[in-house]
Amino acid sequence: MEGYHKPVLLQTIVEMLQAHQAKWLCDVTAGDGGHCEAFLEGMPSPGRVIAMDQDPQALARTRQRLDRFGDRLITVRGNFSHFSSLLPHAGRGQVDGILADLGVSTLQISDPAKGFMFSADGPLSMQMDPDSGLTAAEVVNTYEESQLADIIRTYGEERAWRRITGAIVKARRRNPITTTRQLAEIVLHTVHGPFSIKSCARVFQSLRIHVNRELERLEEFLPQAVQEMRPGARLAVLSYHSLEDRCVKNFMRDQAFPCVCPPRLPHCVCGARPTLKLVGKLIVPSQEEIAANPNARSARLRIAEKIQEAEQ
Repeated sequence: MEGYHKPVLLQTIVEMLQAHQAKWLCDVTAGDGGHCEAFLEGMPSPGRVIAMDQDPQALARTRQRLDRFGDRLITVRGNFSHFSSLLPHAGRGQVDGILADLGVSTLQISDPAKGFMFSADGPLSMQMDPDSGLTAAEVVNTYEESQLADIIRTYGEERAWRRITGAIVKARRRNPITTTRQLAEIVLHTVHGPFSIKSCARVFQSLRIHVNRELERLEEFLPQAVQEMRPGARLAVLSYHSLEDRCVKNFMRDQAFPCVCPPRLPHCVCGARPTLKLVGKLIVPSQEEIAANPNARSARLRIAEKIQEAEQ
């Protein structure tokens, strides 16, 4: 539908989560509801989708968009780090498939009022949840230089983190940094040449990740997802940068291969049992999809299936 965020790897996810036979599917980062719509269209008519998101505006768009499905769509506001407590009672332990698309909606990131863009002026906010409290402006203006440097280095993986942090601290001594344009100009005047725009993007990414506690919340969500899935259900996670993908990869690997016995032992004696099995290899968008939807270019999809009791 025109005007909505275009979902990534749509048909692949519908097929891999086996929507055609699912009773309960859950999209924990529903956004504009693109994946939810495809789930509902592909599921048997009694099947239901739980659309979860921390952004009330996103949920409102999803409800409006999918109104024709009536009570087959259940919307829940909240961050997926509280997945188990937010999940409706009817779906507890019965979910057939879970999707976590960790990207930022086009409508979110392109709204200057939300403060995610460095190409347009707006308040330096970067809050996915408007009620979350912490803003990027608070981080930039009040954090110690060492804290700010660590955020830019770790979450932005930015090589010029020392120079950028120093420039930010110097600038805030003169005047508070309260807008996206102010911050962008500081970075662009610090990093010169062809990499300046990428450095700006990395700085903004690092602040967004920190403000929204994205990695911590992902780590909190993943074990809850496994707990609430029925045996045979699948978990699909779409990530867009190396830090997220590494977290998902490590979690799925550790759940699929939990044995901690020394390699020299002929067989496992630790008694650790796998809870997941990996489904296929890492999936990336085709060149055709990237050409049609540039937002897909950095997407990485990993899928795992909860092991049946009989397999343990």
